[in-house]
Amino acid sequence: MSREAIDQIRQEIDAAWLRSDADGITRYLSEDAVLMPPHTGKQLGRQQINDWLSGLFEHFTMTELAMPERELTISGDLAVERSVYEWTLTPRDGSEPIHDQANWIGIWRQSAGGEWSEVCGIWNSTLPAPAPAQPAAR
Repeated sequence: MSREAIDQIRQEIDAAWLRSDADGITRYLSEDAVLMPPHTGKQLGRQQINDWLSGLFEHFTMTELAMPERELTISGDLAVERSVYEWTLTPRDGSEPIHDQANWIGIWRQSAGGEWSEVCGIWNSTLPAPAPAQPAAR
């Protein structure tokens, strides 16, 4: 039942990303969760993560989301999720959409009551870093 519970929660979280729904994404986080997104500092606690996501959704909507690869390993009251995501963030200002592929690691913990919550998540882009700008010709 543990695998099915986490799988269902993951589906709900991914659907919330497509709705730009910070509350839906953070609903299954532990109060002391840690999120380590790329290009910014770590976000500590459910409320700070929710605030960070709300800020993101002020500027972007996620218009595409796919998970072509996922592995879930459960050991006792802990689970580790390793995924590859592909997504498109569309700027609300009409700028060009951003397509990305990312590695994801999520750590889950089961409470004494049997409920699963995500306690830590980190991701990084798998796309090559942009080439450095060339110095101006003299």
